[in-house]
Formats: sequence, structure tokens, C-alpha cells
Amino acid sequence: MFEPLHTGADPDVGEHRHMIVARSRVIVRAHGDAASRSLYRDEAAELLGRTPGDLLLGRLGDVHYWASHLDVDLDPELPDDHVLSDLRSLHGRLSDDEWNIAGRATQLLDWQRDHRFCGRCGSRTEPASSMRAMQCPQCGLTSFPRLSPAVIVLIEREDDGRCLLGRNGLWDIPMYSTLAGFVEPGETLEDTVHREVFEEVGVRVKEIRYFGSQPWPFPNSLMLGFVATYDSGEIHVDGEEVIDAQWFAPDELPMTPPTMSIAGQLIADWLGRVG
Repeated sequence: MFEPLHTGADPDVGEHRHMIVARSRVIVRAHGDAASRSLYRDEAAELLGRTPGDLLLGRLGDVHYWASHLDVDLDPELPDDHVLSDLRSLHGRLSDDEWNIAGRATQLLDWQRDHRFCGRCGSRTEPASSMRAMQCPQCGLTSFPRLSPAVIVLIEREDDGRCLLGRNGLWDIPMYSTLAGFVEPGETLEDTVHREVFEEVGVRVKEIRYFGSQPWPFPNSLMLGFVATYDSGEIHVDGEEVIDAQWFAPDELPMTPPTMSIAGQLIADWLGRVG
């Protein structure tokens, strides 16, 4: 299990790996077409032209992981066996553990960049010594890494064994997925499920059950998965975020997300239960 750390690792002792982030994409070492890995210290130093390790991420087993920012306006020139890629494209090339660590690296570096100055008084902030936070030495405001909780829900019918999936208006492929939305201040997760489902497709649900969660670094979400049962109402999409929604039988599914996402896992779980 990955152990988050923000201090306490000696970069000269033990094994250390590095995630180099350039323009919100990650540089990794490629091994053919199927696999990639994070960088060793000497590889990271050569790319950066300086000592790597802007930010300690944590430890996986005996290996410490670090993140560093490569400040470039254009894509950098890389050795032939290195790849600069977005996180979606790296899924399946990095190990699951390193893919999650790469997502942690991009989120924390973006947060650190965006909190160099105090949002209350404008003074330059400093890293806190005892926790993962940026602190203002003038007014004392403490800023923690941003995390945006969102619910994602698969709705199933008891009467005919179908599930409700929707197509997002921003997708350029005809893919259908489970419904999702961000939690508003003052809401419970269950409140958000009820609200988002009604806003997006016009139906009511009941019997909301927790399924699982997934950190989703696009850009900084925590997806909280649920299964719910249809209660009432007819499908009526908002026409903006969701442009189409339909009830699908197990043998009639359209293109759906891969199981790298919790949406794909929700659909796979439903298929396993209903056949």
C-alpha cells in the first residue's frame, strides 16, 4: 500500500523514483509498446538539468517517490526511450500503483503552483513543516491540496433488469456511461445522488447503496460510486451536459467506459449480477 509522506526521506539513502511533469503530462521511461516506468534519479536529473525531487510524494514498499516540474513552453526533446504522455494514455503502460502515483504527482504540483500566494492577503506562501499544506507567514491562512468530491451512480430497474446510462455532450465518441456530478456545499453524498440524477435525466431513485471510490486526477476528483434503484419518472435529459440517456438491457449495451474507471467497474459489477 502506498504511504503518503511530505517529509522524512533522505534522497541519498535507499531507492528513489521520480515523476517528471511537464505541462500537466508525465515523462516516463518506455519499454517497448506495452510498458513504461518512472525514472531513476540519474535519469530525472539529466532531463531536468538539476537535482530532482521538488516534492516528496510518499513510499511504496521500500521505494520513495518524488515529483518534479519541468518548466517548458513547448514539448521537450526527449531521448528515444522516454515518453511524454497524458495520464489517460499512460493507463495500462504504467503499473496500477505507478499510474496512481503519477496522478498524485500532477495534482500536487498543480496545487503547489496555484498556491504560491495567499488568497486572503496576497503574501507569498511557504510549505508547512508538519503537514501537506501551504501557509501564509503574514495572516496565517493554511491551504491544503484541493480535492473535489463527486458521486457517480448506476441506476437499475427492478422490473425489467435494465440500467440507465447517459451520453455526455462533450464526448466526441458515442459512449454511454453512468451519471456523475460534483458534491455541493452542505450536501450529503446521498443528497447529491438524488439531485444530480434528477437534474440530468429527470428521474427519481431510491435504495442508494455505496459501491466504492476512486481517485480521479482529471483534474483533482475523488469519485464516490453508488448503485441506486429506479423509483419514478420518465427520462428527460438536460440537453447540455447529458444529450441522451436510455435504459439498456445486459445484451444491448452500447460503447461504455473501460474498467480503468469506476464507471466501467460499476457497469461490470451490474453485468455480473444480472447476467
